[in-house]
This record gives sequence, structure tokens and C-alpha cells, in this order.
Amino acid sequence: MKPLRRALRLSRLSLHIVNGIVLTAVLAGVLRRSCDEPFYQQLIRWWLGKLPRLMGVTVTVKGEPASETVLMVANHISWLDIPVLGSVAKVRFLSKQEVRHWPVVGWLADKAGTLFITRGQAGAAAQAAATISQALQAGRAVLLFPEGTTSTGNAVRTFHARLLAPAMDAQLPVQPVAVRYPGAEGLTNPLVPYVDQQSLWENLRAILGEREVLAEIHFLPLVQTAGQERKAVAAACEQHIRQALWP
Repeated sequence: MKPLRRALRLSRLSLHIVNGIVLTAVLAGVLRRSCDEPFYQQLIRWWLGKLPRLMGVTVTVKGEPASETVLMVANHISWLDIPVLGSVAKVRFLSKQEVRHWPVVGWLADKAGTLFITRGQAGAAAQAAATISQALQAGRAVLLFPEGTTSTGNAVRTFHARLLAPAMDAQLPVQPVAVRYPGAEGLTNPLVPYVDQQSLWENLRAILGEREVLAEIHFLPLVQTAGQERKAVAAACEQHIRQALWP
């Protein structure tokens, strides 16, 4: 049954990706439309929202994304976090520069307004902070993963505070967002985490074969930044997410 389920889902997913390529080529390439336009944003959310459904992922949302301009921070488990989060919140993501060079996916991410950071290079964090500041000043919410890498989902890594600077400087609130893929005995579904040396195809193949994968998104109360230190705000967000995942 798994091979048939996997084949059917992969065919539908492939058609959806082709659809995304065509729509993006027309809107961004031919018509020169900006990803900041409301219609374009709605189209991005529709396309991202359909991805989990085509893969058999059922998304449950608790709380609401902030209606004001905020910097969102979330724990990071998988590449799947992005379509799951992007389907329910109007945000621009911060991603590693390597993603920009992935075939098809990188191009789609770039045209959808993803912000990129080159990790490990001098001045990379400052450049990323400046890019985030521009997006926030334009009234766009930005979501980043301050753990800096993916995890198994059974713990929350220490949040790096440096990229919170744009929100601190503008005295904008930060919204913690908890991501969970429930499995057995309160642990994360072991097929979802994109960790170690696993390839994207290996991870995708495992997910496509499952009858159903559950995803939970918890939009948590805002953390105010005025008069606070970056490390204190990062620690507070980290703690709120941990408490939401393991109350």
C-alpha cells in the first residue's frame, strides 16, 4: 500500500510544483509583479497550503499569527516547517543561502520573497539583520529559526539572539511559534525531522508513504522588546516554545 500511496502523492505533488513554476514565471517573470502585492501573497499562501495536503499532512493551528508587524521565531525540525507555517501566516522566511541554489525550490523561494543568509562568512549576520530590518520597515512580518539548524523535535536548542536585533532596534514585538509533529508517546514523528546526512528525497519519500502525518502550529503571545536585552528576549521565546510543546 505504501508504494502506491507514495506514487500517487508524488505525481500530484509534481503537478503542483509545475503549476507553481508556471504561475511564478508569469507573475514574477512576465508581469514583473512584486511578492509584496496582496494578490501575490495570497497565491503564495494557497500554493504553500496545498503542499502539506498533497503529502498527507494534516495541520492544526492553535492561537493566531499577530496582525501587526512582528518578528516571528520558531523551533526548526524540517524543511516541511516552511510550507506548514507559510500556509497559515503571511511571513517572509529567513533561510540559508544554500537553499537559493537548490534546483527549482531555490528559485521559487527567491521569487516568494525569502530572505537569505550566508552562514559562516564575516559580516553575514549583519547583512541578514539589515535585510530583515528592511522587510520589517516595509510592514512585512519575518519568520526565522534562531536555533540555526534543524533538530529531532524532541528538544529545543538554544536560541541565538543576534538576529533579533532588527526587532529590538525598531522596538517591535517578537512572536514565538511552536512547531510539532506528534508521534508516539509524546515524541516527534521520527519520519519528519530533516537531520544528519539524510537527503531531501529520502525525507520526502518517507513522508509520502505515511497514511497521515500530523503537524501542530502554536502561535504564542507576543514578547515585548522595549527596554529588554536580546539574550533575555531570545531566552523568553525559547522558554515559551518549550512550555507549549511540553506543558
